[in-house]
Amino acid sequence: MSDASDARPTVSDTLYAAILANPDDMDLRLRYADAIEPTDPDHAELIRAEIACDLAVVAGTPVDPELSDRAAALSHRLTPRLGAPVAGLVTNWLVRRGFAEFVKLPGADFLDRGAEIYRRVPVRHVWLTHVDPDLIGPIAASPLLARLTSLGLNNNPIGDDGLRTLLASPYLRQLRWLGLVNCGITPVGAELFAELAPRVLPDLRFVYFARNRAKLVPYGAGFDAVGGQDPIDVYVPEIAERITAEHGPLPWLDPDIAWRGGYVDFGQV
Repeated sequence: MSDASDARPTVSDTLYAAILANPDDMDLRLRYADAIEPTDPDHAELIRAEIACDLAVVAGTPVDPELSDRAAALSHRLTPRLGAPVAGLVTNWLVRRGFAEFVKLPGADFLDRGAEIYRRVPVRHVWLTHVDPDLIGPIAASPLLARLTSLGLNNNPIGDDGLRTLLASPYLRQLRWLGLVNCGITPVGAELFAELAPRVLPDLRFVYFARNRAKLVPYGAGFDAVGGQDPIDVYVPEIAERITAEHGPLPWLDPDIAWRGGYVDFGQV
């Protein structure tokens, strides 16, 4: 009988380890799909379908509705299995681009368990809860932020001081999506964001800033109660005009976002 230590990793094992180390590399995911096709065809199909749908949205091209429906059906069926490695470590997870890459959990648990979570699934998106002003400092100082494409802090009372601490983090330069809904941010914090974000968040594509005590990004108004989700008009706050005049057009200040309903999915930026 051969010793267990003689076991060699399979191609899929090697590729999965590479995906964990490089969660933004979609080519690795597609190669993984090819590797598991003979033994796990549903997961292989899900990877390909979700990547194709998301990248179509990012590129501004039409999404095949049949492919989207198929991806949704596969995701619904496979999500419990794909999230099982972190089921005891997070509050919730979502499967995107074929893997459990979105996790939601309290801020303190993120600091305690984040490294272990990253060893199990290729996280790109984190939504933190129960983050108070005392906790935002340790979070901002954590290298765990460095791999994230999106960070959700909605409904955490971090206030202007917490926002200042967050923007001082050296680990957010790759961030493309930031959720700051109902964070107690005042006009002082909005001015701070206007001053620092173009420099410290160079890849930012969308900031969700609703329900604060200041306006920052273009917003829609006068929604048609009969016609659907698109606004009748879009307003551009004076602060947004100033940022654009100083730095040029920035994706997160694009009025077209407001015309399309004011929200961009975290996985499609």
